[in-house]
Amino acid sequence: MSLTPNKTKAIWLVRAGKYGEQEQLALENNIVTIGWNKLGNISDLQNKEELIELFELTYPNEKPKAIINKASQVWRFKNEIEIGDLVVLPLKQEPVIAVGKIISKYKFIDNLGTVIRHARTVEWITKDMPRNNLNQDLLYSLGAFMTVCRIQRNDAETRIPAAIQSFLDKASSSSNITLRKTGEETIDDKIETVDLETLGKDQIRSFISQQFAGHRLQDLVAAIFEVEGYATVVSPPGKDGGVDILAGKGMLGLEEPRICVQVKATSTPSGIDVVNSLLGVVASHGASYGLIVSMGGFTQDARKKAREQFFKVRLWDSNDLINATLRNYTKLSDEIQASLPLKQVWMLVDEDE
Repeated sequence: MSLTPNKTKAIWLVRAGKYGEQEQLALENNIVTIGWNKLGNISDLQNKEELIELFELTYPNEKPKAIINKASQVWRFKNEIEIGDLVVLPLKQEPVIAVGKIISKYKFIDNLGTVIRHARTVEWITKDMPRNNLNQDLLYSLGAFMTVCRIQRNDAETRIPAAIQSFLDKASSSSNITLRKTGEETIDDKIETVDLETLGKDQIRSFISQQFAGHRLQDLVAAIFEVEGYATVVSPPGKDGGVDILAGKGMLGLEEPRICVQVKATSTPSGIDVVNSLLGVVASHGASYGLIVSMGGFTQDARKKAREQFFKVRLWDSNDLINATLRNYTKLSDEIQASLPLKQVWMLVDEDE
């Protein structure tokens, strides 16, 4: 299918828990969901005023403005998202975005444990589009702390489908969605508070993709290993025999653990074939473990295979690489720091976010 933006369908951001605690259930059961489960079944509520009254009774300690804001999001999820609209779910546990098409009205469910009550059924188009497939201004829109909001700024209703289609084309996939665009965004849709940590990582991810493109990404990964106390050998450009970095403890790198590292700088997810290949390399080199570093993340079958080979292989997506870089940044070489200039900033955390 093709994502053709004929301006008839909308794009919505819908999150699955503050910490992504509902993500896997949502993906596995083909739904999008929100919190506020204590509200119970809201199917019969006729207007937003009734929902606000229910919010006040259910969450009496909430501030009036917070109640209006949160009730508006729930109402939007129940009534304003239309069948056929596009929904994006930025995952918290992986640096990827799931995209789906709404195919049902609101429903109250009680068969998926205690964490999911409010749901809309979706047809997932992709569950693993890397965040760096979207430009920074679009990622900013997806950085809202709101659980539900419509994405319209910066020509998002044209550019997001185009980015998704480009990703699907690269992955030899297809989908069929059309989009709605009507009028100006409402006050409720204006994004005033954003997740600065996520946006910061998005900027670092984009910068690493540019400054450490291709073979140079191996140098960054090797530098991190060296700071962690490993001796490394980096394969020269060209055919590498399935391994980009050999790392081992001790002065000569001969002590345990001995690790074979495969580095993928491309923006597409690495699949199960990459995991199987590395497992073969680990065995042939007599190594202890294998590590795959992939800026484009991993497909679901690759992650499943890695879980099955828990004691033999590990996967680093771009978030893992960023975290390892930040953890060791002050000890990295002047050359690496010059190529990736970072400054630590502290700020207060809003406990209501």
